[in-house]
Amino acid sequence: MSEVAIIAITDPADQRLEQLIPLFEDLHEVMHAHGMMQRLTPGGAQLWLNGIKAGLERFNRMVLAVEGDTVVGFTCGSIKLAPEYLGGARVGHWTHLYVAATHRRGGVSRAMSDLLHVWFREKGVTSIETQVVRDHPSSVPFAESYGYAVEWINLRLLL
Repeated sequence: MSEVAIIAITDPADQRLEQLIPLFEDLHEVMHAHGMMQRLTPGGAQLWLNGIKAGLERFNRMVLAVEGDTVVGFTCGSIKLAPEYLGGARVGHWTHLYVAATHRRGGVSRAMSDLLHVWFREKGVTSIETQVVRDHPSSVPFAESYGYAVEWINLRLLL
């Protein structure tokens, strides 16, 4: 087995990004199994990827774990502005983290997340937020290992 490389994608035309579609779909199945109530819409992974590409490196950062030519994981984040009544500061939003089952527990998540957090700091964010599904056994402890603390509890009513 070759070594896994951790890379930031800066070109929206990078063909490796297309490999994210089945990974994103699997991520949503995992999140649903651990408590996420909303379901990914048909074609939702492509819509998500199109949005990432549109703001890549301006508002979005995509970090991949690549083994040879195969993407085995990704994490991404975005930057938004807090409302003016909260100071209007730049806020990082760590949106997704996924590693293929065959590559878990080897430090891939940590290496990708470290690179994403460096980008947030370089962009001058004043805080970073993330959401995790309620029943995933490692999501909260992993975020807490970076210093994240619970601020909100998100409730949803499906109609």
